[in-house]
Amino acid sequence: MMRSSIALMIQQKAQEHPDKIALYVKEESCTYGYLAQMNRKAALWLKKKEIQAGDRVIVEADHTLDYVYFWYGIQLLGATFVPLEKDTPSGRIREIANELDATAVVTLTPRADMEDVWNLQDIMPEILEEADTYEPEEVDSENLSEILFTTGTTGKSKGVMVTYANQINIALAGIETTNIQPDNVWLIPTPMNHAAGLRKVHIAMAVGSTVSLLEGFRNVKKYFQTIRDQKVTSLYLPPSAIHMLLMLASRELEEVGKQLRFIYSSSAAYPEVDKEKMRKLLPHVYMYNCFGSSEVGVACTDEFCVSGGSSYVGSVGRPNSLCQILILDENKNEIKNSSSDNVGLVAIKSKSVTKGYWNEPEQTAQAFQGDMLIMSDLGYFAPNGELILVGRSNDTINLGGFKIAPTEVEELVRRVPFVDECLLIPVTRGGNISLKLLVVLKDGMELEQSAIQKIISDNLEPYKMPKQIVAIEEIIKTFNGKIDRKKMIELYQ
Repeated sequence: MMRSSIALMIQQKAQEHPDKIALYVKEESCTYGYLAQMNRKAALWLKKKEIQAGDRVIVEADHTLDYVYFWYGIQLLGATFVPLEKDTPSGRIREIANELDATAVVTLTPRADMEDVWNLQDIMPEILEEADTYEPEEVDSENLSEILFTTGTTGKSKGVMVTYANQINIALAGIETTNIQPDNVWLIPTPMNHAAGLRKVHIAMAVGSTVSLLEGFRNVKKYFQTIRDQKVTSLYLPPSAIHMLLMLASRELEEVGKQLRFIYSSSAAYPEVDKEKMRKLLPHVYMYNCFGSSEVGVACTDEFCVSGGSSYVGSVGRPNSLCQILILDENKNEIKNSSSDNVGLVAIKSKSVTKGYWNEPEQTAQAFQGDMLIMSDLGYFAPNGELILVGRSNDTINLGGFKIAPTEVEELVRRVPFVDECLLIPVTRGGNISLKLLVVLKDGMELEQSAIQKIISDNLEPYKMPKQIVAIEEIIKTFNGKIDRKKMIELYQ
């Protein structure tokens, strides 16, 4: 039976199999029985502090069991969990607390400049001492379960308002996408204040499987040792992380692939060259490249290893059963006959669509229409029903009336043997716009402009040829692999 929150699902799973491992965090672990008990104790402690359903509680995020206990304790109470990045400056925390009119703020450790707030280091011993007498109740499905702040790569960071009903529906979409089973062990190495990591934990808890939380994968040796030691069966990795592992540790990836069932990826498109490498390296592992956002969760999935992948470049697969996808024109009217020559904005209708952005009425009105989210992605439907993305409306470069999707050029250039990564940006001088291609070279390789110019001229219209081609050291990305185009344009204009 599906309950009204993931915190309540944990309580249910604890009754069904109390001794099963729910979480691995570093060298520690906890069972479902203990997780459920600590969630109840945290909820009781909060209730004694007069925290009520609907109150907003800000928590500094970390990869610790205490953090998870407190997080689900907040949601067991029916309050609103607001996770902020680890080491967020005190001034920024206060700014967000004022903006949200937060009832409480919780940091990881004491802060000299925030003596008036709680910290997990001091309050967890108190929570441990609480009697296990809290009796969980169903929550109001329309209350906010979370407010999640976006990475803000295209502007100001926005607080996405997620209801308890959204939380459950987003988890259901993830369960449908992955066919995750109770005996699954899912390694999640992402920050624990963003949707990417939090929602994978929700999905796993909803089916009663196991999660392993790891603080990044900068230590590649430790990453693969964790997979082996904890008998991990699934990974969450953004495309940029897959790309890195293909470059640095393909042999190790192939070896652990023998125990993997699926790899879940999101946040950015897979380069076709990386898809081809993964098909050869892990032909029996389901590779899910998922399309969605913080505002809706997963909506489409392209499985490209076991199935052999799509024949369409830019495909993100078909919509799941919990959503409907529309293509809209510039006036927000549906395009019934979308095609490669008739693209539009991608819109998603679903119960997973969140309630908008906190205290941002104009941006909410622009992106949300009831249960429909209007995205900045441009796309069309292929004849077989797959959604094909061609770029983002706010990334499109207008060159003398010609509209250029940078991803079209970038996808092509990545096939040049000496190119590791690339980015097409607009350069404005004297009111004129031209194209500049930034290229990250593979180790030991040199830039050959003629090879890049040839592949572009052989496949694309002349106006899509960059005026400048420049080798650079790095393309800046967010933690989840999204290219920070805004920052790159600022740096290389």
